[in-house]
Amino acid sequence: MTTRASRKQEFILPLGNEEIRVCVSAMRRKSMRLALTREGDVDLRIPLGCPKHEVLTFVRKHEAWLLEQRREFRQQNSQKQTGVFIRGRELPWEISALDEFLVTDQAVWVPPAWSQSERENALDAWLRAAAKTEYQRMIERWWPAFAGFSAQRPTLRVKKMRSRWGSLSQKGYINLNLALMQMPEHLLELVVVHELCHLKHFDHGPGFKQLMSTCLPDWRQREKELKDFSRLLRY
Repeated sequence: MTTRASRKQEFILPLGNEEIRVCVSAMRRKSMRLALTREGDVDLRIPLGCPKHEVLTFVRKHEAWLLEQRREFRQQNSQKQTGVFIRGRELPWEISALDEFLVTDQAVWVPPAWSQSERENALDAWLRAAAKTEYQRMIERWWPAFAGFSAQRPTLRVKKMRSRWGSLSQKGYINLNLALMQMPEHLLELVVVHELCHLKHFDHGPGFKQLMSTCLPDWRQREKELKDFSRLLRY
């Protein structure tokens, strides 16, 4: 269940030999959470009413980690992708002689006159359509193992999410990140099984981990792969 931020603010933080933007969101949570966005900014989530000096102390405490993450960000950003990842494979952009958008096993084909925004819009539409089919197929593959935990199968919603790969709502929806369509199928499977396990265990305690191990014995290794692949996508 997602909590909504009640207050947002930004400030510039001197870090090493550079200055970076810190985006702070105050919300209903018990602890502070630090992450680097796809744009290279710092995303900081803090409890409501958290004093400013505690925020600055927390950020400074993690300065070495932030410097390392920024170094990796610059390295990855310098190696710009020449194509797009689909199902775990990077496909090049190619000019289509048929003057139409087409995705094949070899490339993503686009009309010669299309702008970058037209390419991205067409790709987004294609990914959404493909994701609805493939995500639903994965849910149906695993549903027999979880049907005893819920009277009704969750309804799929494909969404763009910045901070999570999936979620299971109390209203009966399983939300899956559109970006999973760019990853290998076994990582999509990991996220689907993870969310379905929440039908029985709402937290990530021992019971949840045991159920994950029963369903996917290698789920911890897959989680490492998911983290590595998300960096490759700069997600």
